[in-house]
Amino acid sequence: MNVQTKNGVLLTEEMIEELAAAYESGDWPGVATGEIVMGRPRLAEEEVRTVTFKLPVSKIVALDKKAKSRTATRSEALREAVDGYLL
Repeated sequence: MNVQTKNGVLLTEEMIEELAAAYESGDWPGVATGEIVMGRPRLAEEEVRTVTFKLPVSKIVALDKKAKSRTATRSEALREAVDGYLL
């Protein structure tokens, strides 16, 4: 199995096993120094909550198309729209 990192480094099975063992033991390189942050990045410093609402399918399709053209997700596009509304 050939696995290559984003910057082109080829990882061997042995390297992958070593990285997996380090991760599982909590000794992931870079985490202690803050160089690597585990999980998704925070959206805000304060608590965040989910907001749901309904839209006609045609608007959802248009929203997704516009978001994709800007290389954004639906959620990112909606957060941007809310920010604009609140200005």
